[in-house]
Amino acid sequence: EKCDRLAILSEGKLVALDTPRALKEQIGGDVITIETTNPVELAQKIKITLGLDPQVVESVVRIERDKGHELLPQLISGFSSDILSISLSKPTLEDVFIHKTGHRFWKQSQI
Repeated sequence: EKCDRLAILSEGKLVALDTPRALKEQIGGDVITIETTNPVELAQKIKITLGLDPQVVESVVRIERDKGHELLPQLISGFSSDILSISLSKPTLEDVFIHKTGHRFWKQSQI
């Protein structure tokens, strides 16, 4: 967050280079994350029903959207039986990494 420029590498390739602020602005407004028991199924339902392109990262459904707060009521009312938890946040540098690479910086250990 405190650097002048940030480079993101994935599998030895440069996928992004800019200021932290500019990188976060590339995502747009908000990041919605949804915890569910079947993320792939929920992502498909959201895509078909709402015409969005959610991303499944590990066991979480992610949606990047301007004015995400306006989408929350639709998600909750339409998919409440599938949602364990839902959150809305502004993009972080981890979100930028996921956006650019399709995966987290580190993988969670499986127990």
